Amino acid sequence: MMAKRSTRSGGRLTCAAAALMMAIVVLQLHQLMAAAAGDKHHLHFFMHDGYTGPRPTAVLIVNGTGAPVMSGVRFGDTVVMDDVLTEGPSRGSRPVGRAQGTYVTASLEKGQPAMLLSMNVVLTDYGGYSGSTVAVMGRNDITAPVRELAVVGGTGRFRMATGYVLWKTASWKGKNAVLEIDVYLRV
Repeated sequence: MMAKRSTRSGGRLTCAAAALMMAIVVLQLHQLMAAAAGDKHHLHFFMHDGYTGPRPTAVLIVNGTGAPVMSGVRFGDTVVMDDVLTEGPSRGSRPVGRAQGTYVTASLEKGQPAMLLSMNVVLTDYGGYSGSTVAVMGRNDITAPVRELAVVGGTGRFRMATGYVLWKTASWKGKNAVLEIDVYLRV
C-alpha cells in the first residue's frame, strides 16, 4: 500500500513555493525598473561655431539652390563643423571637447531657417567623461530662444545613451555664434 500524503503539509509547501516565486518576481521587477531608469547625467558647456575668420570651424560644403530663407542662407546649404566646446561662454575658457558633424538648411519657410543637425559631442577634458561621445540629432530652429534636440546614442561612458539637448544662442555676430548647451541623458 502506498502511503497517502497529508494534504495539510502539501498545502504549506505550495504556499511556501508561491511566496518564494512572488519574492523572485518582485526582485526581478525592481532590478528591471532600476535598469530602465539608468544613470542620469547633465552636461553643460558652450559651443563656438566659427564660420568666418582665419581658422573657421564651420565650413559651407554645399551651396543650396533654393530661394534665400534669410540673408546669406539658402535651402539646402550644407555645413560641416568641428567646433570647440568650452566651460564658459568666452572662447578663452577651458576647452572641454569638440562638436563634430553637419547641419543642413532644411526649411523653405522665409525668415524661419531651421537646420537638420547631426553631431557628435566629443569630450576631451570633461571630468570622468573624457574620451566619451554623445550623438545628437534633430531640428534646430535658429530663431527660437531654446531648441530641443535628441540624444540618439553615445560611446564610452555614454554607450546606448538616450535623452535630449537644450540649446540656446548665447551670442551671434555675423555668421559666428556661441551656443549654450545643456545635455540631459540616461545610460
